[in-house]
Amino acid sequence: MRNIIQQIITLYPNDNLIVAMESGNNASGRPGSLLPGPNNNPNSGLFQLINNQGAPEEAISICRIASITITSSTYNNAITYLPAPIPTPTGCDANCEAALRSYLPVGTPSVDINAGGQTVAQGTVLRSEYGMVVIVGNDNSNPAFVSLCKAEIVNK
Repeated sequence: MRNIIQQIITLYPNDNLIVAMESGNNASGRPGSLLPGPNNNPNSGLFQLINNQGAPEEAISICRIASITITSSTYNNAITYLPAPIPTPTGCDANCEAALRSYLPVGTPSVDINAGGQTVAQGTVLRSEYGMVVIVGNDNSNPAFVSLCKAEIVNK
């Protein structure tokens, strides 16, 4: 998720985000920075949103993010994803992640993903990457980056 947030900060600096948490809470605002900084710090654990005037708002634990939706924007093809780790993890979490990616191949339409008692993404699977799927609306609108380890209920 940190890798995607770093890119969202750069590629969508003036767009509004909805960050859905695994608890069912939401936070919204514009992308601010990763903490502790700088934004390319591989040990950052918080994502701070800013308001329309650029003032810092809440800081969000990256480990608890279920999805990040960029509202009123379209998917940017410049976004890159991390490769699967080597060796590939094993165990229950790894099995669940692999099963979800298999269940949600690119192009799957009419997907609803729920986490924390709320819908965190609706639309078509645009990307299916290790640990994450990207769900978009018509014309690749409102991309939602969904952490597969937080997905609880998937309908298609």
